[in-house]
Parts: sequence; C-alpha cells; structure tokens
Amino acid sequence: MLALRSAAQLLAAARDIGSLAALAAAAGFGATPLPLDADACTALGVRDVACELRVVAGAGTLRALLIECPARLPLRDSVATITSRLAARAPHLLWLVVAARRDSSELAIVAWSTGLQRAPRVSALLMNRANVLASDALALSALAATSDAADVLTHASWLEVLGREALTRRFYRALEGVVSEVAGSARGDVPANDRHEIALLHVSRLLFLSFLETKGWLDGDRRFLASRFDRCMERGGNYHRRVLRPLFFGTLNTPVSSRAPAARAFGAVPFLNGGLFAPAPLERRWPKLQLTDASLGRAFGDLFARYRFTAREDNDAWSEAAIDPEMLGKAFESLMCSRG
Repeated sequence: MLALRSAAQLLAAARDIGSLAALAAAAGFGATPLPLDADACTALGVRDVACELRVVAGAGTLRALLIECPARLPLRDSVATITSRLAARAPHLLWLVVAARRDSSELAIVAWSTGLQRAPRVSALLMNRANVLASDALALSALAATSDAADVLTHASWLEVLGREALTRRFYRALEGVVSEVAGSARGDVPANDRHEIALLHVSRLLFLSFLETKGWLDGDRRFLASRFDRCMERGGNYHRRVLRPLFFGTLNTPVSSRAPAARAFGAVPFLNGGLFAPAPLERRWPKLQLTDASLGRAFGDLFARYRFTAREDNDAWSEAAIDPEMLGKAFESLMCSRG
C-alpha cells in the first residue's frame, strides 16, 4: 500500500504532465502516457480546455487522462467541461482524470458514472497541492490499494473513494469553521490556543453524541441535542452553562444510580466511562470560559443539521450526506495536522 508520506509528496509535486503521470502510476496506470493528436482531441471535445494532455491505458477499459488546464478558467470549471464531454463522447471507457492548472496550485482527481438518461454522477477530489491534507494523502493511498481489481470493480472503488474523500474535505472545512468560531467568540480572558483546544473538545463531544442520537441512545430522541438547544433558547439561552456542562459532567460521566435529579431530567442517557466527558485540565484551569449560543447554534446549522451521522455497520450503499466514524477521524486528523 502506498505510504501516506509518499502519497502526500506525489500530490505536492503534481504540477505538470510528468508529475501527473506519477499520480496516475500510483493509481495503477503503469503504461507510458501517450499524446493525443488533434483529431482525437477534437473527437473527445477536450482541445479547448487543455494546454497539454496525455492518455494512459489501464487494465481493460480503464483510462487515465492527464491534463494541464489553461489559466483562464477555474480548474473546477475545466474539469466539469471535460467530464461532461468524455461522458458523452467516450462512454464505453472508464476514466480517471488527473488535472492541474498551470498558474496555480489547484489539483483535481476525478471519476464519474454514467446512465442512459441522466447526467454523469461525478466524484471529484479538488485540492491545493501547496497545502496537502492528510485526507488527500489517504485518498491517493486508497486509490492505489484498489488498482489490482477488475476494471469495473476498480472504477467503482474510485467513485467511492473520491466521493467520500471530497465529502471529508467539505466536512473538514465546516468543522474547522465551527471550531474557529466557537473558540473566537468564547467569553473569558483565556489564551487563544487554550480557547481553541477547549472549543475542539466541545465540538468533538457533540459529534460523538451525534452518532449516539442517531441510534436513539439519548433518551430515544434522534434530535436530542438540537431539541434541547431550542428549548434552552426559548428559556433565555446560555446552552453551554445550562445544558452542556450538566450533560457532560453530571450525566454522561456519572453512573445512572449516582445521578442528581437535574441529571436524571435528561432522561435515559447512558453512562460513558471513557474520559471524554470528564473535565479536561484546560477546563479546570479556565472554569469561567463561556461558549456562546450563537457559535453553538452555527455548529448545529453547519454540522449536525447538514450531515447525517451513521455507524455504517449495515450500510450497503454509500450516501453522500453520511458521516461515519472513520470519516470523522480523518477530518479531525486533518484539523490537528493543520495546526501542528
């Protein structure tokens, strides 16, 4: 399997046809990249959206198209045009497009599926090679791991890997924005790094509880967190002090038989004896730090309401709105790497 460090190095170096070919080789395209003549470019409809391109034959009907895109268009637009034209003019081939824009650090790896009467369903991983995330390297490593299967199975794996990693990046950006807002708006004279760590801890707790509530394990209420947020706002707010602290420190980290009446009021909530819901050293050091209702409300709007959380043990088909624990781990890994 391609090591993550090697995958990250390949992505960071991908700026021209030669380095794009190295990415394709990692994904299983070991043949020599061949140029397309003018007639072939015209037939495929890619002549006006590529400065330079090569095609690499893979097993069976697999093909990789390596493209340096012009500076006049965003890479996303160029890739969208290429995708639709290849899907229409060469639907019998299973394509992996690896594209870079000459004047920027934009990089894309794209695959798609087609149907008889519908537009292609695209799985596209768009990244910045000047800031390669851990999830980007994981995606390339996963592509490399699927390259020995039959062509149809390999293509299906591309679609799943690229689609899931693209979602991981979107989720990571939303997660990063929420944590930054929660930290930045918190009330209290606390150093910025400590504010960020406390905000990240709270968001990670809430995300963990999101998996539990989808199972109905939080008082049988699959909107347990949001419904209590709404109820708290109706009663004047201060969700952090009035709901989260007693939920975390008096309920989830306390055996049911030892809970105070206020904790029992949360209903049938399990005892989680793992340390996540015990006060962290930073929380003990800064007990007066208050997270604002506005920032926690954004967490519900941008994370919990937008994505569906699932343990995925019985999922046969991937849903583009689903976040599972593995994906959540990748997002947190990226967030921690970006700070370290």
